[in-house]
Amino acid sequence: MRKVKYRIFLDYDKEEKWVNDMAKEGWHLEKFSVGRFVFVKGEPGAFIYRNEYLGNLSEEEKVEYFALLQDSGATIVHESFNWIYVKKPVNEGPFELYTDASSKIDYYNRLLNSLLIVLIVNIAGATINFSIMGLSNKGVFNLGAGILHLLVAALICIPMVKIDKHKKK
Repeated sequence: MRKVKYRIFLDYDKEEKWVNDMAKEGWHLEKFSVGRFVFVKGEPGAFIYRNEYLGNLSEEEKVEYFALLQDSGATIVHESFNWIYVKKPVNEGPFELYTDASSKIDYYNRLLNSLLIVLIVNIAGATINFSIMGLSNKGVFNLGAGILHLLVAALICIPMVKIDKHKKK
């Protein structure tokens, strides 16, 4: 049996916790994309799930990393937009992707750099739309698009602040 759930998360830790809560109820992640999660019915609490942002790893680096994960007993569940979900049986003990501070900081930096690009693009989009608002006969459209860009930029700041706090810990 399959179940499809739609959720948007700005906090990847909360998303991971939710997926693990679903697994405790016997719903195991099969696929995911932005806001869409597909689960299959299985044994409750059988797996621990971790999500990770791969950043701009080359295909060769991904293959090496995936092999390393599989050698550790983990299984790649699915990859979407440079995010992956990995699972490992609960009976094999605790499962963390990063066990030392420097690799965790590198991971947080990858996340922050990617979000910074999205932030800059949206601020630039807002600036352009507000600049041409009076020059076009579609000023209301430009105003709306500029406001939308600012809204997205503000929403991007939420996970950036949380990631920065985690990084400082």
